[in-house]
Amino acid sequence: MPPLCDALPRALATVSLPTLKRRMRLSHAKSRHGFTLIELLVVMGIMSIMVAILVLAVPAIKGSQDITKSSDDIQGVLEQARTLAMADNTYVWVGFFEENPNSIGTAGVGQAVISVVSSSDGTQLFTNSNPPTVLPSASLTQVNKLMKLPSLHLDILSAAAVTRPSVPANTYQIGSSSFSNNIYFTYPLSGSQYKFYNIIQFNPQGDATRIADTPTQVIEVGLRPAHGNVATASSKNVVAIQVAGIGGHVTVYRP
Repeated sequence: MPPLCDALPRALATVSLPTLKRRMRLSHAKSRHGFTLIELLVVMGIMSIMVAILVLAVPAIKGSQDITKSSDDIQGVLEQARTLAMADNTYVWVGFFEENPNSIGTAGVGQAVISVVSSSDGTQLFTNSNPPTVLPSASLTQVNKLMKLPSLHLDILSAAAVTRPSVPANTYQIGSSSFSNNIYFTYPLSGSQYKFYNIIQFNPQGDATRIADTPTQVIEVGLRPAHGNVATASSKNVVAIQVAGIGGHVTVYRP
């Protein structure tokens, strides 16, 4: 058998130069084969669908993140208030207000506002049988800065919206017109930009109730996303925050 180096020239010699060039051109053409028009249209169609899905998904993801952060913030405020009441052997009041985000201090839908105050001398400042119309600002201490939670509606959630222990009555749901008992405190304490009527009170034992009331079974804060000054009624991205009357423990429920 002749060596490979001798056989290769003889094999090449059997192929004419034009044939060899034609084969090289075909091989080069195959290596440069591109997409057909149909293939390009299919790829563009898939990309358009993916972009549309992304556009629809981004607001939902943002809304979910917003309400999760808001629920975490409210849970933190309530737990801080309970801890402060027990640690300082005093009374602490957490006020809720919902305003139109386009008009500061105007009651409406779309932005939750929360303020926390405590009794400066450790007393309740009044008796349940003879409550004041307004908590005396001179006897109050502002616990923290005013908290504003945008794109949020304080709602009364149905049992179908969130699975959780039942609420005894609408009286104990923040957002219900029957929750307030016509006692309020202001923010700032020396002004009246905000008047907080929806108030959860923590006593020195950590028990929770609405202001000027006895400890209740549970108080609930229902949260629903809002867009501008309109609540998104169809959204399933809701949260129920419950505060136990005895002990004041806070539990968060989601669908």
